[in-house]
Amino acid sequence: MLAVVVAKGSPVQDLSLAELRRIFTNEGDNDRSGQRYVPFNHPPHTVDRVGFDQVVLGMSPDDVSQFWIERKIRGQPGPPRSVDSLSLLLRLIARLPGGIGYARPAQLTAEVRPIRVNGRLPNEASYPLTFSE
Repeated sequence: MLAVVVAKGSPVQDLSLAELRRIFTNEGDNDRSGQRYVPFNHPPHTVDRVGFDQVVLGMSPDDVSQFWIERKIRGQPGPPRSVDSLSLLLRLIARLPGGIGYARPAQLTAEVRPIRVNGRLPNEASYPLTFSE
C-alpha cells in the first residue's frame, strides 16, 4: 500500500486516480490554489514505483519507458524526477510548493501528510493504492 503525500501545510486534501495520472504523466494539473504540482517518483523498477505505475498509470515498467520515449520524440514534457533516497524525496515534497509523491504509510515523516485518493485515506477500506508485491 502506498500513501500519496503532500507537504503538511498543502491545501490539497483529495485527488482522484485520474488526477494523479495527469499529474504523474506531466499532462499538467494545478491544485485548487493554482499552484502547479511538482511530482516526484521512486527510481524505475523499484517495488513501490512498479506498484504505483501499475495502479495509477495502468502501465508496466516497459509501457512506462515506451510512454516517455514517445513523449520525448513528440517534444512533450518529460517524466517526473526520480529520487533515489526516500528521505530526500520526502524532504523535497515537504519543501517545494506543489510537491507530491508517494511512500508507504509507515515511512512518512512529520513534514508530509497523506491525502485522500478517490475519497479514501490509506487506512480506510477500498483505498485504491494497494497492490501485491
